Amino acid sequence: MKILGISCYHHDSAAASLKNNLILGAAHEERFTRIKYDNSFPLKTIEWLRNTYEDWDVAAFYEESTYKQFKSDIKKISKAKPVLVDHHEAHAMSSIITTDWDDCAVMVIDTVGGKFSTSLGVFENGKITWLKRFRYPNSLGLFYSSATRLLGFQPLRGESQVMAAAGYGNPKWSSFIKEKIIDIKDGDYTLLHDFTRGIGFGVLDWDIAASVQSVFSDIVFNLADWLYRESGKTNLAYAGGCALNCVTNSHLIKYSAFNDIAIQPAAGDAGAALGAASLIERPIWETAFIGYEDYYSVPPEEAADRIIKGDIIPILNGRAEFGPRALGNRTLLCAPIDSTIERLNKIKGRENDSWRPYAPIVQDKEADNFFDVHKKCPNMLFVADIKEKSNFKTYDMTARLQYINGSQPYLYKVLEITRQYGFPILINTSLNAKGKPMVNSKEDLHEIRLHY
Repeated sequence: MKILGISCYHHDSAAASLKNNLILGAAHEERFTRIKYDNSFPLKTIEWLRNTYEDWDVAAFYEESTYKQFKSDIKKISKAKPVLVDHHEAHAMSSIITTDWDDCAVMVIDTVGGKFSTSLGVFENGKITWLKRFRYPNSLGLFYSSATRLLGFQPLRGESQVMAAAGYGNPKWSSFIKEKIIDIKDGDYTLLHDFTRGIGFGVLDWDIAASVQSVFSDIVFNLADWLYRESGKTNLAYAGGCALNCVTNSHLIKYSAFNDIAIQPAAGDAGAALGAASLIERPIWETAFIGYEDYYSVPPEEAADRIIKGDIIPILNGRAEFGPRALGNRTLLCAPIDSTIERLNKIKGRENDSWRPYAPIVQDKEADNFFDVHKKCPNMLFVADIKEKSNFKTYDMTARLQYINGSQPYLYKVLEITRQYGFPILINTSLNAKGKPMVNSKEDLHEIRLHY
């Protein structure tokens, strides 16, 4: 069967293509239109998928409120039969397929999906059954996005900045939030105010960020703990936009009773395009590199030599990553040197928020020498604790670590060379200019000014 999955109209528009249990491709529409957070019907992504492959038998979509519009739009460009699936089931399935599990607990947390904001359940016999669901606007995602706006960032866009800012603060307002803002009980939470219009627009405060992050982690852990006891399952598939919070994810893997936690690298609504298609027919997951294919990189020996000398090197190598994190195929790579980081901040447009940490990248064989790795995940969905002997430092001594093995031979070779010259750890950040999506093809490289 040939299946198209689609996400659109809200944010993170995307499309995914499956055929005979294989994932042929998936990508964000923004990568083609060059419009950050593009929410339009993903015509350009669908065009790429069809040019690369063919038309589909089924087109799966997950939002009932815009399903009529979806049917109209899909009819214009495909003979595929439109099918509506549950929003949170699409999220859940997107993480389930990254495993070989026949059964597991399922947790989905976002701002809103259909009528719901949080869903807790089980996956058994190829079916998802919900044990408890929270209706919007009683939404943990809404709480976090409202705090994002309060701290001076854009909701649905700046949540990762809140997570990063939390590392600089003291969670001294946590008790106040739990008393006045959110009522927390075993396996339950209730927002005590209407957050649908936010709680104001303010400025960055480290302690508020730390408090919001702390309370958020406590609630997610509380929900997961209840689900572990109620479901009797030892593995957890976790999805939804909130599953991109790698600090909380690491809290779960370290302290929850679950043996393992699976999260899909495009955990937000873009990934639900793949999840919606996967609800029709479960595919085999092999890699996150399922996007557009292109190449524009210097030989690894030259890249390593230039990095050692302080250059910042763009890596555009093969199929693009699916999801918001740069996993090595659309990456800016450099050494963790102060003068180089200063230039990197200019390239990334971070002059005014240079407090934001960058992510380290290291060979898998070297990771344990410099980091305490709690979950070996190649998709940057968890943080690691930095050991004192590491030459890579952050304010709170944690890092969103990217470790690679021989499956990415180009980067592995670069790191093998730089390691021999005293740089076993490099900085890995997404290949994009401020306000622009990650580079998709070599034609997009003109957006990035590499020389300062």
